[in-house]
Amino acid sequence: MGYSNKQSRGKKTIKNSALKVFLRDIILFGIALNVFALFHHVLPRKLQPVDVSRYTNSTPVPATQNSSNAATELSAATPTLTATPVPGDFSASFPTMDTGTNALYSYQTDTVRIAINRVQENSVTYFVADVYVKNIQALKTAFAKGKYGKNIYDFPLTTANENQAVFAVTGDYYSARSQGIVVRNGTLYRDVPNTDICVLYNDGEIKTYDSANFNLTDATARGIWQSWSFGPPLLDDNGGKLSEFNSTLTDRHPRSAIGYYAPGHYCFVVVDGRQKDYSIGMNLTELSALFESLGCKQAYNFDGGATAVMIFQGNVINQPYKGGRESGDIIYFN
Repeated sequence: MGYSNKQSRGKKTIKNSALKVFLRDIILFGIALNVFALFHHVLPRKLQPVDVSRYTNSTPVPATQNSSNAATELSAATPTLTATPVPGDFSASFPTMDTGTNALYSYQTDTVRIAINRVQENSVTYFVADVYVKNIQALKTAFAKGKYGKNIYDFPLTTANENQAVFAVTGDYYSARSQGIVVRNGTLYRDVPNTDICVLYNDGEIKTYDSANFNLTDATARGIWQSWSFGPPLLDDNGGKLSEFNSTLTDRHPRSAIGYYAPGHYCFVVVDGRQKDYSIGMNLTELSALFESLGCKQAYNFDGGATAVMIFQGNVINQPYKGGRESGDIIYFN
């Protein structure tokens, strides 16, 4: 009996020890996963631009408007970290008159003309900014805290003020993701396509692509000034509205988007939403129809929800959902 009890106790001790080791390993594994997630998904990480030389091509892609010189000079240049853009000059089409007559907000200079109006209809409130630039370099982008990287955020108004922006809208919230083409102010920061892409070329044209039909080498040869990866595109190739979209967020939400008329002429739309007594937001079908009615040739959806913010002269002029939130980037003019 004594021997049997000792043997039984010994077996229990071994089992308990094995269980403790097993539990310890699970806990340590869980801690390791949390540490990895913390560093990879939460903590800010400053990153470096991509070496654009891997995308230079000795045979530039033919471009429209005045981009042929840009493609030739870019492909012949010595490769550097950044693609040196040849600025698009839109002096010939830049308005000589004040475009802000009767607008809610107006900003008129010799290089930028901005007219902003608010529309309230069908329980929706949205803002449309009509923008002309004389030179492509007037359409700028900025990263939160002035740094490119993962999980780097700030309030859009702060980022706008740090860059002396007169007008700004939120962009694609690139810093929340590890994929998506990112070119800002002519510099290639990320070259991993994963979704619908919007490209503003040096010649002023905006084109949208799905990732399967986008060639970074060809686009780089033509000359990219800005690119965004969020989407979806909102118009077909003929400027017509769409009824099907590459997105799961098709219901009514606050929205932010860019529209393209012609080189040097763009518009930005911010739709307030999720506020029953003020604005219910737009679904993608409604947003697409809006850009068609505005006469745009291309349009592209940015990050929306609480991110959707429009700023003018140091103030947020729309009414963001729950007061807005931090974001990774803005598009701005000054």
